[in-house]
Amino acid sequence: MVAGDRLIGLEVGDTSCDAYGVALDLGTTTVVGALFDLVTGEEEAVSSTLNPQVGFGDDVISRIARVRENPTGLRELQQAALTAVNSVIHDLGMHAGVDTRYIYEVVIAGNSTMQQLLCGLDPSALGEMPFVQTFDEGLTIPARELGLAVNSGAEVFLFPQIGGFVGGDTVASMLAVGLEATEEPTLLVDIGTNGEIVLAHEGRLYATSTAAGPAFEGARIVQGMRATGGAIEKVLVGENVLLNVIGNTQPVGICGTALIDAAAELLRQGIVDKTGRLLPANEAPTDLPKWLRIRLVTMDGQTNFLLAPPEETGSGEAIYLWQKDVRELQLATGAIRAGINILLRRVGLEPDDLGRILLAGAFGNFIRRNNARRIGLLPQIPCARIHFIGNAAALGAKLALLSRDERERAERLRRATEHVDLSLDPEFQMELGMAMMFPEADVDTCTEEPVDEG
Repeated sequence: MVAGDRLIGLEVGDTSCDAYGVALDLGTTTVVGALFDLVTGEEEAVSSTLNPQVGFGDDVISRIARVRENPTGLRELQQAALTAVNSVIHDLGMHAGVDTRYIYEVVIAGNSTMQQLLCGLDPSALGEMPFVQTFDEGLTIPARELGLAVNSGAEVFLFPQIGGFVGGDTVASMLAVGLEATEEPTLLVDIGTNGEIVLAHEGRLYATSTAAGPAFEGARIVQGMRATGGAIEKVLVGENVLLNVIGNTQPVGICGTALIDAAAELLRQGIVDKTGRLLPANEAPTDLPKWLRIRLVTMDGQTNFLLAPPEETGSGEAIYLWQKDVRELQLATGAIRAGINILLRRVGLEPDDLGRILLAGAFGNFIRRNNARRIGLLPQIPCARIHFIGNAAALGAKLALLSRDERERAERLRRATEHVDLSLDPEFQMELGMAMMFPEADVDTCTEEPVDEG
């Protein structure tokens, strides 16, 4: 078996048709993999698993802190990542009926912290200014050195990294959408615990990252949870409060998409003001219907909004949108918008100059565009210019698995992209404070549901 110009294995008989590769999106929360037949280029199986590193913290900062504060932290986190990756590889082989010893290529796209932890590279420098990563160019590593359960001669390719927290998953997303070839001002936004933003304008690329925090994953939300069974994932306020619950069961908590929905709907009702304050019943608009007004419940001096009474929940406890939740949402939203605003200002653009906004990532693919604009998460441009592109990082990893030319293009993208470090921008804190304020109103309305356009 030959990879490029390198002999990676001698096998008895003709096994030339038994050549497989795996493309992996190594996420902070979830690891997703796809198995490909390298002879035909066909996708044979897909699998995913929770990243067990969540046991050490919901975000990359907490995991970096674990490494810095505990002498065994780096090894523990590397082993957790390897466990997840090997679990996905095992499942892929089982689903496709493929012996994993016939896997000769593995391509991995992840953020800077995830890629470094997988390689056993200390990410401590990412935990303090100026947020330095340990490598820039893509890495090719023998699989046996990492301990991956594939052919002993297999190679692992990790995506190049642009700078700071703008890592391989961002480069993979840029690769997937051909961002360098866009002819109109375009924003690529991956919304998560660490929000990555790339602006393409007049043949140039600018990238930054911003610490949105884990609110979009349901963390630090009083009754928050991940998008699993029992999570409220959608909120509508019309003649009643309507909830969509994952699994079509009684709700037990609220996930990130519903958090955005609830805040947007209450802004439209005048129940939340532009500063993010949930108004008590006696301060709510005079024309607010009584059935809606009674959902404003004041506890310990704070007003919270009743989403589901105890008799309608799976836990027997009422579920609220809490004032604290709105504050957490403002922090996450403000961080993303501040990053967007600084990139736009850097090239002299206004939000309305944007031709497209491309929303990448699992979370971004399920938000409602109108609600994301209403809370200020996205610029106030028409919904028709906002497109869902699905898991672009995974698609970029697949392209790089199937083509060495695509790996070279990924490297060119890295070199062509200017990294904008928000921690060094003197205007960032002021911009963040302004972006935490909710917009006054929508520019238009749209009712389309999120659809994977990738």
